[in-house]
Amino acid sequence: MATIELLHQKILNASRELHEAIDISIELKRTSPHAKEDVVKIWEEFLGQFFGYIKKRSKESKVNLLAGISWTRLKLF
Repeated sequence: MATIELLHQKILNASRELHEAIDISIELKRTSPHAKEDVVKIWEEFLGQFFGYIKKRSKESKVNLLAGISWTRLKLF
């Protein structure tokens, strides 16, 4: 059964994994000129799949997961 606690734990675990992937990406781009393009491709593929899946599931379920999220409050950049 889905619970807020389960959702929070899943997001927390995913966040930890992504932090590790970010650190690895930075290290690879810093130390290996040949890896730069591959790192970019991997991130593009991941982000495309991630947002694509959100869009797909939002359409299928008619529940927009991104509705109500303020991109300004996220302070992405």
